[in-house]
Amino acid sequence: MSYGGELRLSNLGQLSMLEGVTARGASLHTTVRGYSMAPFIRDEDVVTIAPMKGSPPRVGDVVAFVKAECGKLAVHRVVAGEGTGWLIRGDNCPEPDGVVATEKIIGRVVAVERKGRRVRFGTGSAGACIAALSRRGLLGRIHAVAFLPRRAAGFALRHAQGLSVYRKAGRRAALAFEIAEAIEADLEAVHRLYNVQVPYRRSPPDPLVTNWVAKVDGRVAGFVQLTTRPEEGSGWGGHWLFSLMVQPRFRGLGIGEALTRQVVDRSVAGGAPDLRLAVFEDNFGAIALYAKLGFDRVTVEVLEPGFVREKAETGRRRIVMRRDLGRNV
Repeated sequence: MSYGGELRLSNLGQLSMLEGVTARGASLHTTVRGYSMAPFIRDEDVVTIAPMKGSPPRVGDVVAFVKAECGKLAVHRVVAGEGTGWLIRGDNCPEPDGVVATEKIIGRVVAVERKGRRVRFGTGSAGACIAALSRRGLLGRIHAVAFLPRRAAGFALRHAQGLSVYRKAGRRAALAFEIAEAIEADLEAVHRLYNVQVPYRRSPPDPLVTNWVAKVDGRVAGFVQLTTRPEEGSGWGGHWLFSLMVQPRFRGLGIGEALTRQVVDRSVAGGAPDLRLAVFEDNFGAIALYAKLGFDRVTVEVLEPGFVREKAETGRRRIVMRRDLGRNV
């Protein structure tokens, strides 16, 4: 089912649609996700993919093709001819996709739109130049140098966010934020922020889950979730706070604390005896916030084996914190 006149497809769905459309000699307009072609093609740009019509690609062209190792659709640049195939690589990728046979190339990108406006994405002689830099491994170095100021600013911001003087001054001067229960559009915005490669899919509301967002100037700046599941021996029964997130540039301004208090207040109103959460043991900033708000570390025996396995598989371990809702903080 399509909502709002727009049909959202998975990667394989886009592949099937593209193959069907180009086989009929038509072009496909589709939204791309990810950053493998940044900065020339960005996340959520709309590309027009035209059929090859029997003509081979040119070095510098951006093409849609099937990745051999996974059978998925990708949109990357041709950087060289290799025998009977083509060496293809994303402009923002450290390694090429390998040599792709001509028959695996489905179409050529002929236009890119960003927020309704046509943008240049490097074709013709410019595309050939980009391909040459990519082929020699120089494009990544240029990207790194170009992003040095932004990285330095990000490092400085993260350092400042840890200072009490920044938090105090920021809370006085920061843009006002509002917290509200999330609507469908908010949930989609959160999904796009934290699940870039996965298409958003609507699902029926879960009566046992309540979501809130914090917004600054109408844009999502933070998110939190409360689940209220019956005690059933799994260890996850009762009232749990999940998925507390604050956009990096808005951290240190009290948004995370306000979202947490919202969950606490709703749990108290619902008559819950306590509220629990799981947090990575190396997330010291979050642990400090939760401790400030009255949460103490506890052990939930039934969850411990899963946390141990998680540590072995990922290198990170979660702990459980609990707040007694019978006391005020």
